[in-house]
Amino acid sequence: DRPVWLYSRSRDKHPAVLFQQMQDLLEQAEQQKYTVVGASQDMGTGRSMARLGLKQMLQTVKNGQARAVLVRDFTRLSHDSAVLVQILEFLQDHDAVLITTESDLRYELHLKGLEQHFLNRAARKGCRLPW
Repeated sequence: DRPVWLYSRSRDKHPAVLFQQMQDLLEQAEQQKYTVVGASQDMGTGRSMARLGLKQMLQTVKNGQARAVLVRDFTRLSHDSAVLVQILEFLQDHDAVLITTESDLRYELHLKGLEQHFLNRAARKGCRLPW
């Protein structure tokens, strides 16, 4: 049982979209009986790492208080492959996983051509996969 952090992001100007995302994550966490240790959210694009909610999530993972992050899909972290890789490598380095509620993370990474990067990195560094 891994302690889970909930993270949502939307660039929609209507806060209701972001709130609904978080509500959906809370419901999913309850259904799966996850132990939720915190939550954060950001309004805006996912093109950079300079987001308060993202920083809160990463700090909690770094401190070992969260071992999994629950998101709707990986694009909530970023649409930008370089930013996405940076976040997933951070999770991988801290023995944390990303759990997506609306997509198969490994398949999505495969489609983006990123799955093999993480398989190779796990073998090379002797760490777990971030899914």
